Amino acid sequence: MRILLISDHADPLAEIGSKEAGGQNIYVFYLAKFLCKLGISVDVYTRWDRKNKKEVVKFNSHLRVIRVKAGPKKYIPRDNFLTVTEEFARNILKKIKKENINYDIIHTNYWFSGIIGLKISKIIKKPLIHVYHSIGKVRFDSLKNYKSQEANNEFFKIRTDCEKEIAQKADRIIATSPVERDIIKNTFGIDEKKIEIITIGVYPKIFHPIKTERARKLIKRENDQKIILYVGRIEWRKGIGTLLYAFREVVKKYPDAKLYIIGGGKSKTSKKLEELEYRRLGEISRELAIEDKVIFWGPKKQDELYKYYSAADVCVVPSYYEPFGIVPLESMICGTPVVASRTGGLKYTVKDGLTGYHFKTRNYADLTGKIITVFGKGKDSYAGNCLKRICDDFIWEEIADQYRDFFNQVIK
Repeated sequence: MRILLISDHADPLAEIGSKEAGGQNIYVFYLAKFLCKLGISVDVYTRWDRKNKKEVVKFNSHLRVIRVKAGPKKYIPRDNFLTVTEEFARNILKKIKKENINYDIIHTNYWFSGIIGLKISKIIKKPLIHVYHSIGKVRFDSLKNYKSQEANNEFFKIRTDCEKEIAQKADRIIATSPVERDIIKNTFGIDEKKIEIITIGVYPKIFHPIKTERARKLIKRENDQKIILYVGRIEWRKGIGTLLYAFREVVKKYPDAKLYIIGGGKSKTSKKLEELEYRRLGEISRELAIEDKVIFWGPKKQDELYKYYSAADVCVVPSYYEPFGIVPLESMICGTPVVASRTGGLKYTVKDGLTGYHFKTRNYADLTGKIITVFGKGKDSYAGNCLKRICDDFIWEEIADQYRDFFNQVIK
């Protein structure tokens, strides 16, 4: 079996944590990696966004990452990708023709990739399977409750129309949770039978628990302090501002508490994109008189994160909108409970009262209470449930098996 996997803006080899690299990049990387272990060949097509990147990176005989010329070889905002979808599709088709590649399935990620995939599917007559990762209407409706939209309303209308077309014309849709399945069914009015639920996973060889004391020694932190951890992008919709307000209240009860924020990019482009948000968060910290207790740790490598998760008492995911959210999986497999916004896929991954808690989105008082509850009970009260939750449903090897079986059904 050979898969044509399109991930337009999310290069699986990109630096994780920067503004344009997050959960989708991780998902694509591990899905491709574990499909290959099953003997399935995967070509991942992503936009060529930097001149110094190689056009083709060959991992092994089964996996290639192929960068496609679509627009200039430099960063462009994701919302500008509509202008390059034609060129993107055209250059993939040229590659297919040049190498005489016979794909069995087209697997697309995010709506731009879906548009590209529809164009290619029409030419090569292969089934198209789509994963949304984010749905425009839901994102727009969720965020407008908290902030006036910076994005153009007309753009979101175009996005919604395209996403509906993808839902109707794709052969099958993959939802990453029952929550997302219901959203897709109700938003686009398609038959539930067309939607397959296959969740996102985590890799135990990279993410695994170690004792809190050992973890804190490794990251050079004190054993007698309470540690709250945030891991993710540095951007407004991730809700870090709400977390800062909650942290001020937590400190009143636990004066030794510290908040560690991991995320952000290393490149000049990433740092420039995040500059305003860093400044805003710094100003909030100073206004709340907690700046000496809030540590911005910058990005960390994937294979180092387990130490930080294991060292924390609680991991907080305060997003205003989160279609799935991989951070809770990474935290829970390290035995650390999660307090997450009651939104999107977070309602599915985090089991309220067992592996952590949900709090009302952007309600810092509710978030404060849930963090204090975790501190009071201690992380060991949740660790067993956290590990069981992940081992039961979120291990990549098993998820790859589900994908293989599903792909075989589609191409029968």
